[in-house]
Amino acid sequence: MPEVQEVFRLATNKVKPDPNALERQHRRQRSNARQSRRRAFLAVAAVIAVLAVGAFAVLNVANSNDEIAGNRGPSVPTSLTFVTELPSGVDAQTPVIVDLRGHQMGEATGLPVDAFGLSVSADGSTIAFVAAPNESFNQIGVVGADGTDPHFIPTPDIIVGSVAISPDATKVAFEGVTTGNADIYVVAVDGSGLQQLTTDPATDQFPQWSPDGTTVVYDNAGAREQSDDPQFSKTAEIFTVPVTGGPPTQLTHNTWFDAAPSYSPDGKTIVDQSAQDFSMMDADGGNERVFPVDMGGFTPRWSPNGKTIAFSYYKDVANRPTVQLGDRYSPNSALVMVAIVNVASGKVTRLANVGMATDLNTPQWLDNGHLLVMRVSMKG
Repeated sequence: MPEVQEVFRLATNKVKPDPNALERQHRRQRSNARQSRRRAFLAVAAVIAVLAVGAFAVLNVANSNDEIAGNRGPSVPTSLTFVTELPSGVDAQTPVIVDLRGHQMGEATGLPVDAFGLSVSADGSTIAFVAAPNESFNQIGVVGADGTDPHFIPTPDIIVGSVAISPDATKVAFEGVTTGNADIYVVAVDGSGLQQLTTDPATDQFPQWSPDGTTVVYDNAGAREQSDDPQFSKTAEIFTVPVTGGPPTQLTHNTWFDAAPSYSPDGKTIVDQSAQDFSMMDADGGNERVFPVDMGGFTPRWSPNGKTIAFSYYKDVANRPTVQLGDRYSPNSALVMVAIVNVASGKVTRLANVGMATDLNTPQWLDNGHLLVMRVSMKG
């Protein structure tokens, strides 16, 4: 991946928690973070609904697999500009390259100051992210791995949540919110072919691509969704859906939550967060088994060679960062730390002093020895 290597070339630049205490802290912090996020989504969705009466045509999707027409009066301008300055008192989130010991090797360029939720394509050429243009609410942004051609992909009347860029960097799958409901969508990086893949009334979130680019895996909160924290609903399960359209397939059927899944690089295995540990299963949902980490980790992501999984976990500290996450601010956000686990041995290595704000940021692999993370200053 020459683009990433060029980024490296140009770059010039232990507290062990009690597991039980961590679990209690995780749920409290995650609940607060998710509740704030959901309130923000619902509030903006309500504003959109009001504006639609007098100014905009609200997007209606007749079929879950129909392409969304582009002539319905989109409420998002086609030309969008980045936010360039953070307000006073807000901590910067810096996209940095770190090695597997947590040493900073450089910074990524071209991202706006409010970017979060980065996703790096498997070919290393492109980074997708979420940010709020000056003219609108949270939208999809893309930028070359070398910092070139940063721009937004407008999604009319859809508030963007988490994003995942396809392995070949041609499409972006994302969590989109309309009228308060979160579903999975896909759109080409040139803005064409916007398509809604799911229509379930429960929250669909954390999409990730299969290595061959044909399928998106995600989690759904299920029938007994927790209104303040859908990710940890007891009915949260893992689903897949074809990118070309078709009914979703439920992979897990458990009495505990399963969330934030991702594929192994060979496409044969899916890992997801589940209680204190991770779960692994075959790509069709069979052979499900526990993969112990005993840290309450979440958003597991495989290295390109499949030998290591990077993940994040909460660190309980006195002073937490205040950050801007697109069109909302998160005061005193819980500090999220980064760790890696060896798939063969199960050995966990914490990356010293690599902290991120919120689990909406996930560790992204650049190659087998380097990660891209949205780092924040570790205070306290």
